[in-house]
Amino acid sequence: MLNKGMNMAMTSNYDMLLVVLSIIVAVVASYTALSLAGRVTAAQGGSRTAWLLGGATAMGIGIWSMHFIAMLAFSLPVPISYHMGVTFFSMVAAIIASAIALFIVSRDQMGVGQLLMGGVLMGVGIGTMHYSGMAAIQVDANVSYDPVFFVLSVVIAVVVSVVALWLAFHLRNETGGIGMLQKVVSAFVMGGAIIGLHYTAMMASNFMPTATSTASQAASAAMDSAWLGWVIGVSTFLVLGLALISSMISQRTAVGQRVPVGVPKEVRTAR
Repeated sequence: MLNKGMNMAMTSNYDMLLVVLSIIVAVVASYTALSLAGRVTAAQGGSRTAWLLGGATAMGIGIWSMHFIAMLAFSLPVPISYHMGVTFFSMVAAIIASAIALFIVSRDQMGVGQLLMGGVLMGVGIGTMHYSGMAAIQVDANVSYDPVFFVLSVVIAVVVSVVALWLAFHLRNETGGIGMLQKVVSAFVMGGAIIGLHYTAMMASNFMPTATSTASQAASAAMDSAWLGWVIGVSTFLVLGLALISSMISQRTAVGQRVPVGVPKEVRTAR
């Protein structure tokens, strides 16, 4: 039983392999987002809508997977489970945030006002994803949030979103070796920022034991979480890989048919 020291927060631990996996997923998801931004920009009509929806789904799943894998890496001295309905809602929030991001960066121009508004909307979406994911936790403990770290995590979410939108907009049409290198470096920046956002938000959470808290099944629950984390990670790499392959095939098919960014829409239609 963990009813001793009821006023003290539970000690948490992390599975470092899953933490590393979450970092890799964050970087790969960021690179995929940068690549998909260019595809959405180049597409027209129904194809543009298809790329926007497909890209948002792939990008959203990538961001959500990073979050959920990082959550599965987190363990307490009591068993942890997740409400599947609320967990699914957190994924939907990530997809909506990704759709907002791709829509904004695929426009012909992006002013400061659009960048900031988009960053706020995307940041709120990512924050909603994280804290709804936290609400999905089912654990024999009382959960509370440190107001300072809570506000800080939301601020970081918005700042990260603004930076991500700016990078995606300015790198969306970069191709070749230099363009790929720029996207790789930017993906590490974005991925690292997303990870920093997540773990800052985790620092905001405190788990207080209840009179019935017990650690009898914590070890087996942690083992199950590790397996689930790897399954989600591999599945996410498959989804992101398919998105990247589709993007590359589409890009090669469209060679010679691109219209430079900034050309009026009536000219695009005429072409």
